Amino acid sequence: MISGMSAAQFAQQLIGADRAGKDTLYKGKLTNSKTQLDAYTLLENNMKKMATKLSEIGGDATKGKIATVSGDNATATVKSDAPKGNYDLSVHKLAQAHQLTKTYASENELLPASGVISIQVGSDPTKRMDIDLATINGGAAISVSQLRDVINKQVGNPGVQASLVRTGNQIEFMLSSKESGVANQVKVEFNGADWGMTERRAAQDAELTLNGIDITSSSNYLENVVDGVSLELVKVHAAGDSSMIKVADDFEANKKTVKDFVDSFNSLMTQINQLTRSMGVKASDSSSSDKDKEDKTTAVSEAQIGVLKGDTSLRLLQSRLRDSVFTTASNGMRLSDIGIEIGRDGKLKIDDAKLTDSFKSDPEKVQAMFTGEGSYVKNVEKTLKPFTQFNGYIDQKQEALNKQIKSVNDSMDRHNYQMNQKYQIYLTQFTAMEATINQFSAASGLFS
Repeated sequence: MISGMSAAQFAQQLIGADRAGKDTLYKGKLTNSKTQLDAYTLLENNMKKMATKLSEIGGDATKGKIATVSGDNATATVKSDAPKGNYDLSVHKLAQAHQLTKTYASENELLPASGVISIQVGSDPTKRMDIDLATINGGAAISVSQLRDVINKQVGNPGVQASLVRTGNQIEFMLSSKESGVANQVKVEFNGADWGMTERRAAQDAELTLNGIDITSSSNYLENVVDGVSLELVKVHAAGDSSMIKVADDFEANKKTVKDFVDSFNSLMTQINQLTRSMGVKASDSSSSDKDKEDKTTAVSEAQIGVLKGDTSLRLLQSRLRDSVFTTASNGMRLSDIGIEIGRDGKLKIDDAKLTDSFKSDPEKVQAMFTGEGSYVKNVEKTLKPFTQFNGYIDQKQEALNKQIKSVNDSMDRHNYQMNQKYQIYLTQFTAMEATINQFSAASGLFS
């Protein structure tokens, strides 16, 4: 062939020149559309993440309480509705589960081949189990270890746990109530008579006094013993001793909630800034604390900087978000009153000392700034809603971009088809030309 190239190589070179322009055009359009789609998805993830955080903050997150208990006789947990105050606790008895044992020579010792073992928990007639030894094993006697398994696997187990205690020379067959308290005492009979088990631990209710009030409980965990306050009893107090329970505002947790609000706001504002501006902004333009919180769903890459710079709606959103935190809250307070100011970079900054003092002096007022109608949380949520709601602004932009990507892919498919057809034409022409040249070369050889 001419210049040492085959017909296929000639055809490929011509097609490469023919298609280069449109290939570059389509590739550029596809890359730009996909980059924009990724950017909107990134923005959507951050908005939804912020909306979730705002929902938490707008609830009881700023009303946190903490309980401290002196000594190690009990622990306390509190909810946000727990009243602040001090409580004097004295634990007199701990709740115990009933425990019985019966002695055998070994775990393989056989029980009588007939007879009925009845196990009753408390006084409720439905919490009873009868084991007929004549039928439980098809008429064959069962061993002590088999009895343990029968009890534990019984569908109608009334609330007992069977186990074996190995003492070295013999076996103690042990039955324990799964629930503590006097109401869960276990009674075991054989053919209607006491089975002769030894009581190792009596069923017992917890007994305590709280601010002089006598309280009994079948469990050592007393849920909501005072509104929003639950206690876990650990050990009995010595005579005359007691523990002090103090329920107070959890300043550190409440401050963290406000800081979460600020971090969420700053993160979204930074991201919008990065995606809509192409000059003077880098993917790393954020504080170290912001970067610590970033993950793959919210971090902006260098390739995405400024990719949405033509979207005026996002710039408007950024402006409205700033306005939403500049306004006065429904209780007449402003963020600056609790030590939160906006810096020259457009981000919120916290004066930690002033925020602490605000929570200590009037925590209810600070809480009201972030909860309920007219709060900063509600203002930001309303501003974000048109963008994050179903079929909202972000959804519509993503749908439009997906249509663009499909359109470009369709155009590329048509272009590829046309170029392939053209390649076949070139290949046919050059193959025919190559054959003609070969014929001339062969003919000329006859005259040499």
